[in-house]
Amino acid sequence: MSAGEDHRLEDLLDSNIPPSSLQSSMAQAAIESFDQVLTPLNENIADLQRQLVELQTRKEAVEARRQKYLDIVSARRRIPNEIVGAFVEEAYIPSLGESPSLPFMLFFKEAHRPPFKGESPLLPFMLVSRAWYRAVCGTARLWTTLYLDLRSTGEEADVRRVVEKATTWYSRAGSVPLTLSLSLSSLNPNNHIFIDYLHSIANKLGNLDFKIEMDTSSDVDFLQQVFRDPDSKGIAWPNMKKLHLSIRSGREVQLADVITHPYKQFQALEDFSIRAHGAIAKFDMPWETLTTLRLGPFSVIWGQGMTYCSILSSCQNLRSLHVGIHRYGSDDARLYINASHVRVTLPHLTNLSVEHGFLCQHACTSLLESLVLPSLQSFSCKYTAPDSTIGYSEVPLALTKLIMRSHNPNTIKSISLGLGNALSPGLEDLGGLFSEVPGLEVLELSGGKIDVELMEVLPGALNELTLRLAVEAARVEFTKYLDDNAPLRARVRIVGSKSRQR
Repeated sequence: MSAGEDHRLEDLLDSNIPPSSLQSSMAQAAIESFDQVLTPLNENIADLQRQLVELQTRKEAVEARRQKYLDIVSARRRIPNEIVGAFVEEAYIPSLGESPSLPFMLFFKEAHRPPFKGESPLLPFMLVSRAWYRAVCGTARLWTTLYLDLRSTGEEADVRRVVEKATTWYSRAGSVPLTLSLSLSSLNPNNHIFIDYLHSIANKLGNLDFKIEMDTSSDVDFLQQVFRDPDSKGIAWPNMKKLHLSIRSGREVQLADVITHPYKQFQALEDFSIRAHGAIAKFDMPWETLTTLRLGPFSVIWGQGMTYCSILSSCQNLRSLHVGIHRYGSDDARLYINASHVRVTLPHLTNLSVEHGFLCQHACTSLLESLVLPSLQSFSCKYTAPDSTIGYSEVPLALTKLIMRSHNPNTIKSISLGLGNALSPGLEDLGGLFSEVPGLEVLELSGGKIDVELMEVLPGALNELTLRLAVEAARVEFTKYLDDNAPLRARVRIVGSKSRQR
């Protein structure tokens, strides 16, 4: 029996019998005896708890110090800068086909304001640690791309500041070829400052996307300044593989006077694009070396028999071709396609894309009738005018004849047709087209209403079908196909509604 306990109260411990006055006094005396025992015990526990807190604090401090020493021998510290750079590069550089939204950009917001600098997307990586900062700065490919828009009038100091920032950015690119997207306007009186800088990096540029706006007759001289030095000699761009030109001019542009020695100036050129809101006179480029070409649209293309097909006849190594055909004024766009009516064979071309505007479908058909493409794998046609302006399209029939003429029915794997309201009336021509491409795997159709009978003529090997239609119209037309046990095993995607797998 513990100290303080009274055996005379044993009978009351396991019962609810009320205690007598004597028993109450005896119980109170026992309680006081227990309190005397608990007091030193509680004091000991409190002291032990204080010691525990102190020990835990010391433990945490020791662990924190230990972690710092563990960090010294951690695997993270042994990751080479090349691996860190590759990680940042993977997170930073857009994937193939994506629009480049991340690279550093400089542009004038308004004429009276200094240049606006978008925050570099590399900054979060550079702030991780000094090691990461050095790794990012030492990864050349991260510093190869700039997007500069200097079309607004700027003060001389502002343009020089842009040149300074561009110089700093590109200085980290090392020997890797540079990429520059540049927009200039003849209204900027200080363009010569940046043009001088452009000439200084000409031998390092690998890709140039150049947009230029010219408003007066004297502005053609400004375009010449870009590609020629003060001694009227052509600037050489020995490492340039891609050149994209977009010219907006109120008068004829004599590119032959701008790019005077194209074969010497662009010896490595593989990818060339030119489009112009204005007249383009005959010019020359190293067509034989090109693997990718984008022609047009142009307001007018003329001079000494120069046509789309006269250019293409010199491009025997093309793999990818995009042609834009728009009509400006009263001229028949067919005049710019093939004046000699001679067929052009492009033996290596695998991808053909055509877009045409209002009253240009005959020109588009004329282009298809002028080509022989034995290696064609992918074809795309887009009608860029409002859907209501076309009632019937000759493109499907012309494409069918092109495939038959090229003897390549089994190579065609992808077709995209944007035909506006002509999609439904051309069902018979579509059926004829699909019968010639039994190996077609990807099909995209856009326009107006499509008859459900279309499903009966689709190729059996089709894997993916995309329909760019009004959602309600598509739902009505294809309810039967989607609900019935159709033999076609294709992934159907209706833009604007949920995809459904068959």
